Amino acid sequence: MNKNLLPLLAAAAFAFASCNQLAKPEDKDQPTEATQDTAVVYRDGRTAADEVGTAANTAGNAVGSAFAITRDKFTSRAYPEIKEKGVAVSGDDDYDVYSVDEAVLFDTDKATIKPSAKNAIEQIVGSIGQRYAAKDVRVMGFADSRGDAAYNAKLAQERANAVKSYLVTTGKMAADKVSTESFGEQAPAATNATAEGRKENRRVEIAVRVR
Repeated sequence: MNKNLLPLLAAAAFAFASCNQLAKPEDKDQPTEATQDTAVVYRDGRTAADEVGTAANTAGNAVGSAFAITRDKFTSRAYPEIKEKGVAVSGDDDYDVYSVDEAVLFDTDKATIKPSAKNAIEQIVGSIGQRYAAKDVRVMGFADSRGDAAYNAKLAQERANAVKSYLVTTGKMAADKVSTESFGEQAPAATNATAEGRKENRRVEIAVRVR
């Protein structure tokens, strides 16, 4: 055999063995087994999507944990930039809360924002941007007590998600500054025994942590 061929065959065999190890990342399933060559395939069973999802959840939890809203000391706010009927602002030293009636944003049992809601949401976005730019925001969905509680919670969450999406895509708010929460029927603003009270309970609130 040609002597010059031997080193080439040896190198090829070594490369094949190395590739074969990389082709079986399950053989390197412990952190202590990861080497410089295997580090690129060792992920402890997690994918890149898992890593991104975890980071997003961590950011959302960080925003969410900053909110501990109690309404005992809330007073009504009169902001000249908020002109739309069905939008009210209240707050205290820690929070401002923009409360929006269901009828302003959504049709009954729907979670798609109505085109007619544009002015109301733009006024809220403008107010937050003018007064509290870069502050943490939480969008909270509420329902009345009619129907199934699980359905009410789901609808309230979908509505909160829809408002967040609008704030981020149209209002240009930073996604990592906006979190959502569904209260469903668990935090009524009025009695559920009357039609007027149930109307008050079907709402979305956009809370801003002001300090």
